[in-house]
Amino acid sequence: MESLRAAIERFDPRVPIERAWTPPSVWYVDPRMADVERQAVFQRSWQPVARVAQLQEVGSYRSGCLAGEPWLVIRGEDGVLRAFHNVCLHKGRELLTGAGTARELVCGYHAWRYASDGRLRSAPGIAGIEDFDRRALSLAPMRLECWGPWVFICGDPEAEGLAGSIPELDAALQASGWHTLRFVARKSWEVACNWKVVVDNYLDGGYHVPHMHPSLAAQIDMRSYRTECYSRSSIQTAQGRKDAGDGLDFDPEERVGAGAIYGWIYPNFMVNRYGRCLDANHVIPLDHQRCRVEYEFYFEPGAADEGFAAASIEQADVTQREDIEICESVQRGLGSSAYDRGRYAPRVEQGEHHFHRLLAQALRALDSSVPPSPS
Repeated sequence: MESLRAAIERFDPRVPIERAWTPPSVWYVDPRMADVERQAVFQRSWQPVARVAQLQEVGSYRSGCLAGEPWLVIRGEDGVLRAFHNVCLHKGRELLTGAGTARELVCGYHAWRYASDGRLRSAPGIAGIEDFDRRALSLAPMRLECWGPWVFICGDPEAEGLAGSIPELDAALQASGWHTLRFVARKSWEVACNWKVVVDNYLDGGYHVPHMHPSLAAQIDMRSYRTECYSRSSIQTAQGRKDAGDGLDFDPEERVGAGAIYGWIYPNFMVNRYGRCLDANHVIPLDHQRCRVEYEFYFEPGAADEGFAAASIEQADVTQREDIEICESVQRGLGSSAYDRGRYAPRVEQGEHHFHRLLAQALRALDSSVPPSPS
């Protein structure tokens, strides 16, 4: 069996897209990759975990587990929002689960108590212990940053700040007036494929849209489709069609407006801005061949009352079901003995190639014996 190190090295991020081969299928079908990506990708990248609006009150918290890492975000008694590794430093039990309100964090195992700023307040029943350092046993912090309506966390203390790493996407969304939009709905889809298949599909520069998304293709001018790649993000744009395409029973400008912005943040978060709408997609790995896609929908004030939001969400459901069909079929094909690697379409798949380069650099950097390739 090919070693993971050998499989990782078979994709060279220095090769230009015109001569590059895609990563080998082992990246998508080998369960060993999940552990490598957990360390190299997800523990070192910014991940959205909540909406700011969900954590307004003192003591409000949300918790979860992403790629094997339990996390906790809480609004402290001083009003500051903080993130921690959600683990008691005594025996490792999770402190809180789900969401709610808590003035202090009490471990349900042995009742160790932590303040909302992470300080260890009490550790009952430890009489006779020696060299007890209360500060060393306070909660381990995680990086936290609010961007747009979301709270992001990162487990890498040396990671570049989120907003500072995506200035181009931030500027494009600010110019679109996205701060006026309001949260309306959330949906979750489980997909029987590796998380990278979903990201690849999103980043193929609209290559599959005319073939797999007829209703979407009827709303945007595919001739205007463009992809721009940046340090830790990419932006795909397309203008809206001026006339209704085949099979479309409504004016495309009603939903898409003048055009669409499809923004991607490495490794697994997408923000789609168009017309009076914005939807966000977070692709969460479950194992090497399953993932969950969390959708959030935002609209201009009044859109929900007019029924516009419901119609737009229904249209997004159509596109998502089509994408699920694509991605699950690709996952089955990646497991074929007849397939190993493919080639890129250089004029459209720049975003996908950019993603693979960033991923390869992260995977190579995990092993200090293999220096990361240059950007």
